[in-house]
Amino acid sequence: MKKELLLLVFLVCLFSHAQTPKIVFEYDAAGNQTKRYLCLKCPSATGKSDQTKEAGALVEEKIVPFSSQEVLSYYPNPVKEALYLKWKQQENNGVTSVQVFSFLGQVLGTYSVGSGVHELSLPFQNYSGGIYIVVLYYSNGSQKSIKIIKE
Repeated sequence: MKKELLLLVFLVCLFSHAQTPKIVFEYDAAGNQTKRYLCLKCPSATGKSDQTKEAGALVEEKIVPFSSQEVLSYYPNPVKEALYLKWKQQENNGVTSVQVFSFLGQVLGTYSVGSGVHELSLPFQNYSGGIYIVVLYYSNGSQKSIKIIKE
């Protein structure tokens, strides 16, 4: 009787389809996580098969643009020593200054940007590990903020 029961359990396990649960994250336009849930049988969100990148390919991607139309890029993130910002100068809308904020909103550094300058290096070696906000101010009054992690 025990052998038959053991055989039955083995066969059920063998022929049942194992479900691999997946944690799914959703993000808003600014890159902030808005939702997290467990999905047991979820299709790929893009409709494409999931493909993983090789480790070598990840190392080569050093500049991270916001989007394909964006003119600002930054690297590395997470940062250890210095954060490098690079942007394309737009007509009548250049970067005038850059500020570094702690996650609590304290201004840690303000950097003026001259006209014609399209890159800047921000020192991070004196900051402790954590999350920082870097805000770029444009001449037309707009601003862009990026979240930076300091190791």
